[in-house]
Amino acid sequence: MAPDSVPRYAPAFVTTVIALMLTSAVFLLEPWPFTAFRLFSVARVDQQSAWSATVVNLEGEELAYPLGGEDHGFRGFPFTMAEFVEASRERQDELCRTWVEGAPTLIDEEAREVRLYLRTWRLSERDGDRAASGETVLRYVCTDLGASVAEAGSQP
Repeated sequence: MAPDSVPRYAPAFVTTVIALMLTSAVFLLEPWPFTAFRLFSVARVDQQSAWSATVVNLEGEELAYPLGGEDHGFRGFPFTMAEFVEASRERQDELCRTWVEGAPTLIDEEAREVRLYLRTWRLSERDGDRAASGETVLRYVCTDLGASVAEAGSQP
């Protein structure tokens, strides 16, 4: 292609696109399509963990409690749990009371307590084409009075 057939706006457009890409990378911005491609550039470690919650209703039944659920859950549950583990006793009590009081909204059941489980697994341990289920341990129990640490070794 001859240089005189290149549109006049092309050099300005290319310069702008390159500048946006560099700005996104330097300042760790994620505006599409100028992302830093974190999905593909962040290494996944072998040891994984995730928090989950259950409710013990007034009849003593343990039910799933979708605290991080898309529709009605408390948004950011994984981030809240990261805060919860390091939080002061007062903050833990506050969060626990919120979760216990929020049960009727999320699952249409009154809660006697909310149980917080930590699940750990290794990506290298396989069950067919998926990671093996790992280990789930009860770490905290929440009531309307606040938080308490679960007995060591408690499992669902």
